[in-house]
Amino acid sequence: MLHRDGAVVAHGSVCYTADAMIELRLLFRFLDKDFLFRLIFILLLYSIVPIAEIFLFLWLGEVIGNYLILAIAAVVGLFGMLIALREIRVTLERLRARIRRHEYPGSEFVDLAGILVGSVLLLTPGFITDFVGFLLMIPFFRRSLGRLVTRRLDRSLHEVYEYLQLSDIE
Repeated sequence: MLHRDGAVVAHGSVCYTADAMIELRLLFRFLDKDFLFRLIFILLLYSIVPIAEIFLFLWLGEVIGNYLILAIAAVVGLFGMLIALREIRVTLERLRARIRRHEYPGSEFVDLAGILVGSVLLLTPGFITDFVGFLLMIPFFRRSLGRLVTRRLDRSLHEVYEYLQLSDIE
């Protein structure tokens, strides 16, 4: 038995509610081969990058000195965060200006996504993550990554845009 509102579906002697079917769909998505491959890849990166960072710190510590390497890592991270904060400020100003002109700020959302990912990488201690974070401060690289991040969020970003139009942008 299937109701018009989609609330109850009967199959044989078992009834499924719409919530139960959504949960089943979500479970099947987690069992999808492509999703599992991406998850394993991310987990592999999550474990390999810190090991590579530790190896690089130890090797450079032998070559240059441990304290100097720690000081360089701290200064590079601080410098990177200053650059990231400036980029965020400039991009937010562009976003506000486009909203005031009643234009959809799609490119600014893309830039902000790339900058935020780069900022997180710059906050993470290490030279490899700092290098990738600095790459994301370059507009070409941050827009490429930003497009990947915002592609799935397009509908939500339109809702954010509509909300920002209604609120006082000062």
